[in-house]
Amino acid sequence: MFRKKSVGDSRRVGDLSLDELEAIVEERRRIERARAFAEADETRRFSAITIEPGKERRRKRPRRGWRDNILFLVEVAAVLGLIGIIIAAAGNLQALNEEVAQAIRGQQQANKNTQSITNIAAAPLQQVGELPGSSFAPSTGDELPGSSAPPDALPASIGVNVEQAPPLPPPTIGPQSPTRIVIPAIGVDWPIVPGDGWEELKKGVGHRAGSVNPGERGNMILSGHNDVFGEVFKDLEALKNGDEIQVFAGGREFKYQVRAKRIVAPTELSVLQQTREPIVTLITCHPYRVDTHRLVVIAQLIP
Repeated sequence: MFRKKSVGDSRRVGDLSLDELEAIVEERRRIERARAFAEADETRRFSAITIEPGKERRRKRPRRGWRDNILFLVEVAAVLGLIGIIIAAAGNLQALNEEVAQAIRGQQQANKNTQSITNIAAAPLQQVGELPGSSFAPSTGDELPGSSAPPDALPASIGVNVEQAPPLPPPTIGPQSPTRIVIPAIGVDWPIVPGDGWEELKKGVGHRAGSVNPGERGNMILSGHNDVFGEVFKDLEALKNGDEIQVFAGGREFKYQVRAKRIVAPTELSVLQQTREPIVTLITCHPYRVDTHRLVVIAQLIP
């Protein structure tokens, strides 16, 4: 008979209980499974992984292809080009503003040395096909001045030498002519110069030749740029009915109150017509830096 081979137990198998026999069989199975696992192929066994403290496994980044490199270079070139355009535009605007400042200083010095009594309102009213205040150079003589670039030179003719006639000198300031405009609502305080041509609007707000003087019955027409040469009338659109406009003729002040605001085509010349009431008409380009229309603000003299 078989005997249970365990330490300190010499009983025969027949003397063991059923539970003890099942325990012996289960122990034998565990021993066999352990022996089989130990004798198994090395590829089926687990291998221990040791991670040293302070070190992490690095993930390999996928390598970038030549297409990704080309796209990256194109994006960098586009960004650099945009930055260059912005810098060039800022430089041009700064140059225009410096030219305005120099023109204003020259005008102020000329006013100190000039003793003229000519009245700009006595000059004949100009006849043109477009309103003043444009930020683009006039292409023909029928367009009003006020451009942000000088007029183009005449093209060369075949066999004929064509020379452009020199512009007529603007009327000089008289004792009743406007010399300064102040609009407190939008922070405007600029000198007024006679004429509204290309050179005149570099120096400030232009008083149209032939229009009335401050305080007189009729239409006093004042023009200015909104995006070049100091951006005199940049915020003119923000004016509301009831806002005050102060126009000075020397040391005398005239107050006007805004009554209307319109956006018209450059060829809408009805705003230049004279009126029975004493009013001032302010004209500038619209919209800002687009300049396809004109913004017109009409104010009436406050008694």
